[in-house]
Amino acid sequence: MNLLEKIALVGQRMKSEQISLKESLALSSRISVSDDTIDGVDRLIYNHCLNKKSLADFFRKSRNTFGKMIADMEEAKVIGAPIFQNKNHLYTRFDVQNIMDHLGYPAYRDSYHSRVIITQNYKGGTGKSTTSISIATAAALDLNLNAKVLVIEWDPQGSIGSSMIRSVQEDDVFLTAVDAILGIYEDNSDYKKYLDLGFTEAEIINNMPFSTHLPNLDVITAFPTDARFKDRYWQMAKEDRTELLLRFRNVILPVLKTKYDLIIIDTPPEDSPLIWAADEGADGILVAVSPREYDYASTTDFMITLSERFKQSPNKGENIKWFKVLAVNVDDKSPYERIVLDKLVRTVQDLFLTTNIKNSEAFKAAASKGRTVLDIKKSEELCAPKQLDIAEQSVMAVYQQFINEIKSFSVKEGVEK
Repeated sequence: MNLLEKIALVGQRMKSEQISLKESLALSSRISVSDDTIDGVDRLIYNHCLNKKSLADFFRKSRNTFGKMIADMEEAKVIGAPIFQNKNHLYTRFDVQNIMDHLGYPAYRDSYHSRVIITQNYKGGTGKSTTSISIATAAALDLNLNAKVLVIEWDPQGSIGSSMIRSVQEDDVFLTAVDAILGIYEDNSDYKKYLDLGFTEAEIINNMPFSTHLPNLDVITAFPTDARFKDRYWQMAKEDRTELLLRFRNVILPVLKTKYDLIIIDTPPEDSPLIWAADEGADGILVAVSPREYDYASTTDFMITLSERFKQSPNKGENIKWFKVLAVNVDDKSPYERIVLDKLVRTVQDLFLTTNIKNSEAFKAAASKGRTVLDIKKSEELCAPKQLDIAEQSVMAVYQQFINEIKSFSVKEGVEK
């Protein structure tokens, strides 16, 4: 047996022991269980609890009036009992969402259209995943926004999706976005099995997202087998490729948009049919780039390539309503990075976001726990307090500019801007 035959044999042996998406998520769920709780509540849930005073202020009620309202809702089982911490009554985000729904608080979709935003750059390590989940989490935590947010992991080698999932049930639908796209083309796919059982595509797609630690933030995860999309595309006849590229936009997204207001897609660092399919469904593109010379050079090529590719795409890029470049992992103390940042400002001009995400050890500390910087507290001592402040403040500044710009081209007819 020569070396190439041995390599092929190793590949086959590894494939025979590869676990499925369902097994992977179940394993991840078991491993992530910890004793990190406060008063019997999971730390991640606890970190986002709000006390009665802050809620009374948010709903613009006196403390006495709001106290009576809360008591009525507890009695009616609209919400559960609060968490008692010293003299504070704390309510989880799930209870807060139930309160908002019960009181008929205005929802994002009352005034704005659902939008799909893709974070993109063909270079790896530019901060796309961190940007995606940070903005998504900020949007989900924004009570004034009151939006339903979905993160779709598009990178077959990614892992942000599985780290966000809070629990896995036996009867969950274990499908990726690529599984849904390719489902009708693959005879033995799990997607096709659901169809054969009599489920509609809308029913299957609606049950794909998994819940997270926030009531209005869900995720559709990716899996390494998603890489087969590229092979399927190139194997198809040219006249069938367009249908494949548009299936995500024409079939899957219309279903997801009936439930979610903001859909953020985190893409892999490549230029391939997998990316083209995502781009066809996008309303906007956010390009993440670090202010370093190599990143600047690769992003230059990306911008030129993207422009040319859209001219040849099915929709000719006419679906893109918003496009911005975001500087991430910025070190304000670095003269070298300042030079590159200034160059980005000069060249990108009005397509450049004026805010940026700063470099901070808090991002690594949060990632080590499978969280965003908005999900950790100083009391946990995962990083220096100042580093957490830098990270949080920069993320929130970017989020505020981001969501204001998304709103500006999403207002429904008849709604005052």
